[in-house]
Amino acid sequence: MASETISFLKSLLKYVRYYLKPFFLGLTFALLSSLLTGLGAWSIKPIFNYVFVEKHYEYFKFVPLYLVLLFSLIGICSLLQAYFMKSLSTGVINRIRLELFQKCLSLPYRKLIGETSGQTVSKVINDTSQIEPILGETSQILIKESFTVLVLLGVAFYQRWDLTLITLITLPVIILGTKHLGSKTRRARRLTQASTGELTHRMSEILQGIREIKLAASREILLRFFSKELERFYKLSLKITKYREASKSLVDLMTGLGGALLLGYGGVLVIRGDLTPGAFISVVTAILLVFNPIRKLSRAYTGLKEAQGAWMRLEEVFRLEEERGGNLIAHPPKKGITFREVSFRYDEKLPFALKDISLFIPVNQMVALVGPSGAGKSTLISLLPRFYDPQRGEILLDDTNIVEFNLESLRSLFGLVWQEPFLFNLSIWENLILAKPEATKEEILEACRMAQALEFISTLPKGFDTVLGEEGFTLSGGQKQRLALARVFLKKPPIIILDEATSQLDALTERAIEMALQDLKGKCTLVVIAHRLSTIQRADIIVVMDKGEIVAKGKHKELLEISPLYRELYQTFVR
Repeated sequence: MASETISFLKSLLKYVRYYLKPFFLGLTFALLSSLLTGLGAWSIKPIFNYVFVEKHYEYFKFVPLYLVLLFSLIGICSLLQAYFMKSLSTGVINRIRLELFQKCLSLPYRKLIGETSGQTVSKVINDTSQIEPILGETSQILIKESFTVLVLLGVAFYQRWDLTLITLITLPVIILGTKHLGSKTRRARRLTQASTGELTHRMSEILQGIREIKLAASREILLRFFSKELERFYKLSLKITKYREASKSLVDLMTGLGGALLLGYGGVLVIRGDLTPGAFISVVTAILLVFNPIRKLSRAYTGLKEAQGAWMRLEEVFRLEEERGGNLIAHPPKKGITFREVSFRYDEKLPFALKDISLFIPVNQMVALVGPSGAGKSTLISLLPRFYDPQRGEILLDDTNIVEFNLESLRSLFGLVWQEPFLFNLSIWENLILAKPEATKEEILEACRMAQALEFISTLPKGFDTVLGEEGFTLSGGQKQRLALARVFLKKPPIIILDEATSQLDALTERAIEMALQDLKGKCTLVVIAHRLSTIQRADIIVVMDKGEIVAKGKHKELLEISPLYRELYQTFVR
């Protein structure tokens, strides 16, 4: 367990090196505060003996001033130490969160959708929040109170070593008990953080599916699931409180026992004349002051174990393997894209979603994918930017396997619009320039014209500055699709993929966008998935898919004659 704690502290120290100034300033003021506290305990003996025992009462008036000055300095040092430690902890936590966020962006798409969003958010936000106290309040306590204990024990041993030693008999009990309870707290905290992530996921899931819930007779079932997780979280939280408070109670009990031994043995020494009253009071003060930082150190150790439990969950994220690309820089294709006997499935336990796909997509031509739901069309296009990699076969960009290319350069070649496009909670303008940060105003306006988005944007009170999601503002499905199309048109990638990208548009708008796409033919490679066959009748190549296989290829009129499935799809469309 000790090795795990040391490893945890080493992991945190690598972040501290970025904030050495507040760290050393906090350390300096912690040491000054401890030395001043020790000075207060040590000075009791000479002050008491000189003023009261030797009856130099004329100096008594300086004692209150001395105490005010001493405790003022202690307070100022404690304040500055807390400030610099908070500066350190906030900076370190922000850096950890940034690294976690960067890590999440570098994970394979398969891993990101496999990990529930609630668990991911919990690890990035909630678990790091558990670590912050160890760097702020807990590190402040560990550093300052450790110094204070050493200084006060030095004073007590200097005044009377045997009296001090008898009092410290209780320390081993405190140390062993705190260590045992701290380990239990760490395990409980780890389970609590997992439960917090599950609660976050459940709540997010319920809110996303609120329409279905309101229509279905599932409300009581969902409430039961949610209540069960709340009950688990409740019990785990109580466990943490039980262990934390038990640690404090143990210190309180040992403090009382140590104080009783101190007063009993020390009182006998004073009565016998073996110890002066001033020395006795100085030792009593130092020892009683020692137990207060020991109590705080015990609480800090428990907090350290809680943070360690949260850190173990964060390490699970840091240890995840990032998606890897090759070393070659991808350039726009000159010949086209080739699928060579590609097979893919989402899980080893599931059947293949694609089976031995062989397909050539010529450069600067429009290729349409059609077929019933579940035919594998969306899966096929997801392989192109390497959201997934096939288990068998290879995909070539010209004559090079796409796994040989640097991922960033490969994905820069693609513009993709899904049936349900995602837009960020930013302004419309900011959502658009994500595709091309250096775009000019004229380029953005032209992209919006091509996507038939300019008209509805101009009707908004704030126009391009309208923030999506602010004050309840939301776009319709068709408006989202038009903005997503505008984003792709702005990027002007050499390969554009549209997956039912016009399914929510009215007929007139769809027709206008179809004309815009026709204008792009010969300028870029277009891969289109659409159930509305009017969208793809003008395609250079139409690929008919069914059950993960290509069952026919050709032009519209040719397929009507040779493909029963295409003919059925077309007849369904024209009815």
